[in-house]
Amino acid sequence: MFNLISKGLFAGLFFTLAVTAFAQAPVVTKIDNAQLATLLKPNGKPLVVNFWATWCEPCREEFPDLVKLDALYKGKADLITITLDDLAEINGDVPKFLNEMKSTIPTYLLHTNDQDAAITMVSKDWAGNLPLTMVYDANGKIVYQRNGKFRYETLKENIDRALDNEPSGVGIFEIVEFIKVVNGNRDEARYFFENNWRVFREAAVKRGIIESFDYIETANRDAAFDIILITRYANEEQYKNSEKAFEPILKELRPKGPLMKGSLKRDAIIKTVYSYVGKSVFRSVR
Repeated sequence: MFNLISKGLFAGLFFTLAVTAFAQAPVVTKIDNAQLATLLKPNGKPLVVNFWATWCEPCREEFPDLVKLDALYKGKADLITITLDDLAEINGDVPKFLNEMKSTIPTYLLHTNDQDAAITMVSKDWAGNLPLTMVYDANGKIVYQRNGKFRYETLKENIDRALDNEPSGVGIFEIVEFIKVVNGNRDEARYFFENNWRVFREAAVKRGIIESFDYIETANRDAAFDIILITRYANEEQYKNSEKAFEPILKELRPKGPLMKGSLKRDAIIKTVYSYVGKSVFRSVR
């Protein structure tokens, strides 16, 4: 009798624990492209979206910071994660990992027959690489995009900015340079900027070092300058730290110096006529 009762109690206890564990297991929702489009629209507050996968090591490394930020901004900003794992992992590795992270962040698994369309829908500046983190303001405008592992403080700063609801562009620092082409070497100048200046700034945008940039060529060949370069920083702190932040990019992408067309050096093809640093007061909103 004792053994039967003991076995019955053990079976009941096992069943209770199993039901409890099942109830507490993170729920992962399968979505398609149409549902993805809906998820990318903020619901009256800033929205943080993180694309990841269990097989992506940088994704796994940054995930604890997502959990911290989700707790920090609960009720102020929405945070969701979208995994690109295989559908077979929706009840396997994905909830297992979320459970290890003690994550309560709403999580979705994207299952699509048109991956290119999904990527384009998310961002024209995304090639599908992971991780990807984006911050939308309450109006649905992308105010931050990080292709690669994010820095906690940088992401937090951009969420705070999205919560401030300040006019678009306020606080943006801009460096504007007016460049004159020397001795008609316009092709050499364009080659220099496309293969060096542009490459550095594209990398800087992806790493959250600068906000954006523009390269403009003047139509009037008789003007005092031929090229206008604009580099925008999200705030004064980002601008002040830019020189140091650019150093790793220069060493990584052009360790032997800039690429040049022909044998001419930089000073033989361009010269800076004027440059200034300004702070945006207001900008147009698209």
